[in-house]
Amino acid sequence: MKSILLFLSLTIIFIITSCISNDKENKEIPGPNVLFISVDDLRTELNCYGSSHIVSPNIDQLASEGVLFREAYTQQAVCAPSRNTLLTGIRPDGLGIHDLSTFFRTKAPDIKTLPQHFMKSGYVAEGMGKIYHTGHGNQNDTLSWSNPFWTPSHIVNNREPRTSGDTTHLHTSFPLINEKRIPWLRSLMPDEWLDDGLAAQHAIQRLRALKDTTFFLAVGFRKPHLPFVAPAKYWDLYDPDEIEVPSKDKPDVPPYAFSNWGELRKYHGMPATGYMSENDAKKLIQGYYACVSYIDAQIGLITEELKKLDLYDNTIIVLWGDHGWKLGDYGEWCKHTNYEIDTRIPVLVKKTGAKPGEGRNTDLIVETVDIYPTLCEMAGLEIPSHIQGTSFAPVLDDANFHWDDVAFSQYPRRPTINGKKRNLMGTSMRTADFRLTRWEDQETGELLATELYDHRDKRFESDNKANDQAYQKNLKKLNDLFQQEYERKHK
Repeated sequence: MKSILLFLSLTIIFIITSCISNDKENKEIPGPNVLFISVDDLRTELNCYGSSHIVSPNIDQLASEGVLFREAYTQQAVCAPSRNTLLTGIRPDGLGIHDLSTFFRTKAPDIKTLPQHFMKSGYVAEGMGKIYHTGHGNQNDTLSWSNPFWTPSHIVNNREPRTSGDTTHLHTSFPLINEKRIPWLRSLMPDEWLDDGLAAQHAIQRLRALKDTTFFLAVGFRKPHLPFVAPAKYWDLYDPDEIEVPSKDKPDVPPYAFSNWGELRKYHGMPATGYMSENDAKKLIQGYYACVSYIDAQIGLITEELKKLDLYDNTIIVLWGDHGWKLGDYGEWCKHTNYEIDTRIPVLVKKTGAKPGEGRNTDLIVETVDIYPTLCEMAGLEIPSHIQGTSFAPVLDDANFHWDDVAFSQYPRRPTINGKKRNLMGTSMRTADFRLTRWEDQETGELLATELYDHRDKRFESDNKANDQAYQKNLKKLNDLFQQEYERKHK
């Protein structure tokens, strides 16, 4: 009897000790947290990308600790398709969505999104600000989040007006005159009264609430998207007299290769046709720069909170811009093209345990569609079978890792050609040395136009080499590579 009691006692002690040990182990070695930061319309015009005139110290700090991808590209230079690609891991052609209004679940109802995959793997997945594109008939995805998605409008709409009788909405990030948005504003409001400041403060609150969990926190900033509204102190960082408006020169291409930048023309005081005035162009550029610095400050508040909560070292941080934005380049504005200025994006990845000074830059080509599988591999999660991208996680650990890849971007057009409307798709392939763009009729498959740019000596695409006799061998090789890589990447 005594031996039985002794055996039972030892068994109970062993079980209790094992539970305590396992619990201690789980608490001491949690999975890595993920902070995903999305910035709308963010060009690679940042200090860490070589643009010394831009004040972006907090993004620069992340770059000093992580890997900065100098040759990262989005799949389509417009909000919804680019975000769909990142969050589903499927290219626009794979989803069959190239517009702003189609909700991705109407095409792929059972797809497991990036935050949803982390949530199903035991993470608390929360989102705020602008992650999915909403508006234009599109919507947020409730299946992606552990808790209801948060937007600044939740607070703004329930707040007393800050100015009695205010009909211009100048207390928001979207000021109006006669019900038409103004394109820029040197705001006198504090950071936290504007939408992105509210988003940053909410992110800080959620970090405090989630500090004892393993989380996937997605924070989406709207700026520097139009209108360019930022507190005055950020405008004061830039002298408009020192701003140079880019050249209006364009390469020899079909008119449908560019857009009419109708997004900006809808704003108060903007020209309905033709070019922007020099004065307005400088104001817009200054406003864009101010918004970049404003967002940089909000990012700094969030990363500082991670450090205060002792979460920074165990948090993967990804900074991603959904597409570029023309600031008078080619005499154009906005995005909506296949050119480098619109498709090239900032991508920064900081691993857990990264230290200042350990960061590096890489010229290896990556795409938005690669981010989903990369985060899975970094967090030790299985990569879903539907993913069309490739994890670049090995590149983060090995600067000499062999990575020979190309990037595809595309943009649809519906021009009138010879009196007939044509549904065209411009598909662009970026290699280390060239950009090839093919304009094809989506119904007949007819190739209507080709663009070829040599990036070995310059980044700006000013000279279309498609009809240059000296480049015909390059063109043939690139067309063959285009067919091969397109088929491989769209499986």
